[in-house]
Amino acid sequence: MRYNKEDGDFILSIEYTHTAGEEMVHTESNGDPGTPGYPTVVEITAIYTAAKDENDNEVMIDILSIADLLSDEFNDYSSLEDEILEYHER
Repeated sequence: MRYNKEDGDFILSIEYTHTAGEEMVHTESNGDPGTPGYPTVVEITAIYTAAKDENDNEVMIDILSIADLLSDEFNDYSSLEDEILEYHER
């Protein structure tokens, strides 16, 4: 899945996986024990942005591996993941 975000001078295209959660079930309808459930999870797999190559052509680059060096905002992926979760809840 893909989520787009403007961040200052950059437009980010964030690729991620979304796994829907499951509610806790105390007891199944047949009396068997239920399941503990689990929360919805978003995992960021890539963060793309545009950059210029040596020939001044615009190319898309994945900055996920260096995102923590670029900005304090990127150091906390959970805030981006929370934003994407809110997007899914709409």
